[in-house]
Amino acid sequence: MNFPFEFESCRGWAGNFPCVFGPTEGCSCHNPHKQLIAYNKCIPSDKKPLGLVLRFTESYKQGAVGYDKARDGEQIWSSLHLDHSTADPLDPIHPSIRYALAYYHLHWVQTAALLKIQRARTKALACRGIVAGDGNKRPEFRYWAQPYWYKGSFYIQQVIRFTIEPKKRKFLFGDEYAILAYSPKDWTFRTCPHYRQRFQQYEFRETRGLIKAGMSYVSKWRNSSGDSVRKWTKWRSIYGPSSHTHSCRFCCTDTCVDIDLVKDKIVVHIWVWKDLGKALSPFDPKWISALRPEASVWSRSRAEAAGNKVRAAVLAAIREESGQPI
Repeated sequence: MNFPFEFESCRGWAGNFPCVFGPTEGCSCHNPHKQLIAYNKCIPSDKKPLGLVLRFTESYKQGAVGYDKARDGEQIWSSLHLDHSTADPLDPIHPSIRYALAYYHLHWVQTAALLKIQRARTKALACRGIVAGDGNKRPEFRYWAQPYWYKGSFYIQQVIRFTIEPKKRKFLFGDEYAILAYSPKDWTFRTCPHYRQRFQQYEFRETRGLIKAGMSYVSKWRNSSGDSVRKWTKWRSIYGPSSHTHSCRFCCTDTCVDIDLVKDKIVVHIWVWKDLGKALSPFDPKWISALRPEASVWSRSRAEAAGNKVRAAVLAAIREESGQPI
């Protein structure tokens, strides 16, 4: 296979796994030891540009056009081929979660000759990792991204989990006191180009050793008429676990937000299921609709959206791969 840069032996980087953004990044699956990697500049990266002095050093001259090259023995090899016209990735669900799935990943799976190879390639694109918290602004995020090749189409399931626990306390009356509420910052999740949730605040209250909690978030999307819709969701632990779903009409994405109080901590799961099409071309209507918020080449009927069929297809793919009856 020909690549647009040179490498010695079989070490180098041709294309990127979707979790790789920079020279020492990558999820715990693909780069657990944070080795140096060669990465393609067509894929977003937070690496700073080279300074004027480094541009004239030997290390810069060794790099090929459009690529940075790591030292021998510290590179991670990938067999993914990169066509620059197919490198534009999906938007991440949250800016801190570095998972950029592009069309060439889908095409790499689709072009495998055997179903066994297709599934092996799909599994290779799976990622999981942890994003460290940022004080009171944002808790620690744990995330999983698992693609599936099922009945000739490419699906993906992404999960984000974060946990909130009581911090400061304020005494009220005798034994009863409240644990102060916070207004989260940087807690907006964009599960598809047309739907997002912003968590507004949470609170804990403790009475005679019993913890009660609450949380609220606002969802925003556009309806079939193109008008913007906002919906407030309030959860209280005294009513038990909460689960709210949404099916986008403008792309094949199903979303679910689960909230529960577990061992005196608020645990939130955000589930996202996407149908990205058959990957026959970069202009597959489902892929374009997931990639571009202004794209209107694909829309689901009200009945199809209400049935959460994308989630059902992903669950069927999971059962098929595990050998369970569908």
